[in-house]
Amino acid sequence: MHLNKNRILILYLIFSLAFFALVGRLFQIQFIDGPRYSQQAVAQRQKTINYIQFPRGTIYDRDLRPLTNVEEQPCVTVFPGMVRDVNRTTGFLSGVLGISSELIAWRIENQSSGSTSLAKEPFILKSGLAPDEVKLINEARLPGVYVLPLVPRYQASRPAVHIIGFVGNINEEEYQEMCFLGKDYQINDKIGKSGLEKQYEDYLRGGSSEKIAALVDVLGRHLEGSGFTRLAGEKKEVDSHNHVVTTLDLDYQRIAENALEGYNGAAVVMDVWTGNILALASSPKYDPFMQEEPTTNDAYINKALKNYPPASVFKILIAAAALEEGLLKTEDLFNCTGEITLSTGQTISCWNQAGHGEISFSEAFAYSCNPFFIETGLKLGGDKIIKYAEKFGLHDDLIIGYDLSSTRHVHFNPHVPGDIANVSIGENGISLSPVLIAKLVSQVANGGFSITPRLVLRIQDEQGESLKEFHNPAGLRIINNNTAVALKNMMKLAVEEGTGKSARVFGMETAGKTGSSEIGGVWFAGFAPVDVPRWAVVVFIQKGTSGGKEAAAAFQKIVSELAQVEKIF
Repeated sequence: MHLNKNRILILYLIFSLAFFALVGRLFQIQFIDGPRYSQQAVAQRQKTINYIQFPRGTIYDRDLRPLTNVEEQPCVTVFPGMVRDVNRTTGFLSGVLGISSELIAWRIENQSSGSTSLAKEPFILKSGLAPDEVKLINEARLPGVYVLPLVPRYQASRPAVHIIGFVGNINEEEYQEMCFLGKDYQINDKIGKSGLEKQYEDYLRGGSSEKIAALVDVLGRHLEGSGFTRLAGEKKEVDSHNHVVTTLDLDYQRIAENALEGYNGAAVVMDVWTGNILALASSPKYDPFMQEEPTTNDAYINKALKNYPPASVFKILIAAAALEEGLLKTEDLFNCTGEITLSTGQTISCWNQAGHGEISFSEAFAYSCNPFFIETGLKLGGDKIIKYAEKFGLHDDLIIGYDLSSTRHVHFNPHVPGDIANVSIGENGISLSPVLIAKLVSQVANGGFSITPRLVLRIQDEQGESLKEFHNPAGLRIINNNTAVALKNMMKLAVEEGTGKSARVFGMETAGKTGSSEIGGVWFAGFAPVDVPRWAVVVFIQKGTSGGKEAAAAFQKIVSELAQVEKIF
């Protein structure tokens, strides 16, 4: 009997302990862990997208006008896991938005942070929708496609897209590199992929973000009638909110890009006194909302930074060297017969095969006479040409605030007559970017002082305090003032009477030089106004017919509109 009582007592204690353990566990679930489990349950029933597309610092123009994170606007937002009929969806969106259905389908299939359809992240397909686009998409009621009020990272017009770059999903290689550097990244984080977004990742990265959430069923489909909810974002350890202030001018940038509409090429506007890059345009543009990895696709190439044969634009340097060395005066005469024969027996024709006849140095420059500049280049010699290329800084890719890999620009044998002849007219042996050509023109326009191109002014925090500043070095005289004045007058003559007549601007004197390469493209490089120079403007167009036509006309359009913006006339 006594034994039974002990057994009952033991059982009672066991059941009591189990009961209190159960009560304790229920208390923990209900009151301690309850909020966390509730959040997890809700999260499983929600699909979210950032209210601010990429919570990062802003990239500004020189007047602190935002080039990224501009304002809330209607955006086509696609939730891939909710799309039921990909073909119907892509076909409809292609018709309304003018984006290829193949590209939309690629984005839907590749916008994934996991291996299942439910892991696919929502994304912005297009921002800044017109009212009729909003109406058509809302009326279509396509599953997984919604118009939401969001703040996209990039403007619909995509100004300066090549230099700004874009943000995308971190890949395995990038993730491993960040881990090796001791940086706090997760495998599903976003990271700058190109341009300023990539170069200033450490400064731009960070920040919390509000979310827009949709309720979904177990299959990831949007619950009809449930609408969308605005959620407060979580605060992250990385919360820098630092910003990049560039030298770009948003108005200038749009003007340059509009002038390139329909062309494959580049345009650069540079302040001739400071080297500040005011516009850096490349055409065609790519779509940063597609977030593809950069490829060999031509649209991803920043042609303003790519090197091409400069063609007759390089005659500016040959002329500068000849004047500076005292080899020629502007009034010296030359008889152009339409061709020139080298000591090796090689014959090179002038673009004017009938010949220019007897012309002065200034006229030879204005009419871009090849035999004159070949003879001048041979008299200078290859070593002198290299010397002046270095003097003008054409061997140096340095852009203040923007890292570029160094490239060999002068690659000819300075002791071979044929090589010297070709480089003297910019066809072979020399390759320069539009930015470097703008640097060359600026140093002539400012009276012969060195400048270094600059793209970034400073990094600043959320309060506007400067964290890092990028300063221009003091300019050094590289050619004497008389040489610079003579060159400016020759460039003015080229526009008034020579091959650059299409670059004339009503109410303002302009100066420049045309270039038409047999293997590269066509150029116009000039400056304005002539009396008090402000801008060096360089236009490069691939597969153009003549620098005096397409490129000069684009220059004229850019300068005319710059003058209107600045109210010069």
